[in-house]
Amino acid sequence: MRKSNRKPRLDSEGLKSLRKAIRLLETFSIREPRLPLTEIARRGGLPLSTAHRILATLRAEGFVDREADRDQYRLGIRLLELGSIVLSTMELHREALPFIESLAHESGETVHLGILDGTQVVSIEKMDSPHGLASNVTIGKGAPAYCTGVGKALLAFQPDTVVEGVWRQGLTRHTPNTITSARRLREELARVRSVGYAVDNMEHEVGVRCIAAPILNHTDAVIASLSISGPASRIRKEDVRRLAERVKEVAGKLSTQLGHRG
Repeated sequence: MRKSNRKPRLDSEGLKSLRKAIRLLETFSIREPRLPLTEIARRGGLPLSTAHRILATLRAEGFVDREADRDQYRLGIRLLELGSIVLSTMELHREALPFIESLAHESGETVHLGILDGTQVVSIEKMDSPHGLASNVTIGKGAPAYCTGVGKALLAFQPDTVVEGVWRQGLTRHTPNTITSARRLREELARVRSVGYAVDNMEHEVGVRCIAAPILNHTDAVIASLSISGPASRIRKEDVRRLAERVKEVAGKLSTQLGHRG
């Protein structure tokens, strides 16, 4: 079969609308945080009706807000939430690097720093073991939170609604050890809260064991988790408790660095 040389259209209607929405958001500034519709449309170079339609969509999603009494718009709380994620992740990444390097050199195993993204856990930094590890986890790639050490260390400290969303989405079996029932998942997360660390006992990948501990910030919120992973032949069952205490200790020091005083 001959390959098509046609390139996808970059100026699709959806992309055009997205660009228009970005232009409207960029009309706001620190000096002018509130603007009337007419001024937003003028600065965005759009017809009044188009600007009104886009702002209505942005408002429904929480990206802008409207002050009815003054007939003016301002940036919404959703942008603050997203900005906070960016800032906290940047700070977390910067502060975590020395701890990741230290734990990796000390343990000789792969170390991951992960954050929760919906029902998935995403690795935002890692240092590989010099001995190698047959793992599919890569930076920026999501993995199921319910069957990974990094994910369970995060899920255990989330609101019930978040955990319920995970098991309602389905607990797919990845290995014979994967937890696939809501009752067992709740029990497992209660255990994580009790001992302060999570273990992926070959639940996501056959032959790979992972130990993770939560990282807290200055508001006592669990914002990330730190883990060591390795082949079950190197991280044996009898090694788990000793290694878990060390991971907890390092995660605790990183939490302190981020302002946690618990």
